[in-house]
Amino acid sequence: MMAWLVKQVNKKQKGFTLIEMVIVVAIIAILIAIAVPQVLKQINKSKIETDKANAKNIATAIQQWVSEGNTLSGASSWTQITENTPVTDGISKYLGSGLPKTKLRNGDFHYQYDATNEVLKIGAPDSGGTIRELYPSPDPDYK
Repeated sequence: MMAWLVKQVNKKQKGFTLIEMVIVVAIIAILIAIAVPQVLKQINKSKIETDKANAKNIATAIQQWVSEGNTLSGASSWTQITENTPVTDGISKYLGSGLPKTKLRNGDFHYQYDATNEVLKIGAPDSGGTIRELYPSPDPDYK
């Protein structure tokens, strides 16, 4: 009997116990719970930065179009930049890949032009539908 007990104690066990597996799964779940929100936050931040860059490109295209002698009508309210309008038809040659959509909400960009002061603003709708300026002074509430 004693020989059998010594043999059982000295016997090498193969595999993992249930508690070891539970601990490993719990650690992995905690790491995922920490990492996923950070990844989603960075994705959202990159979409906002892309929208700002696209707004600047649209503003540059409009300024080039106006410098050729075209007229941009003054709009005290935000005007949607959509396909097949005089502005978008005029600036399309400056935007190599066509008129971009906003990455954050997959919507259209908007412009506002103060003819008196010659100030051009480019914006996009936020999650509540309010147009937020992206160029030249980005609104920090664009989310």
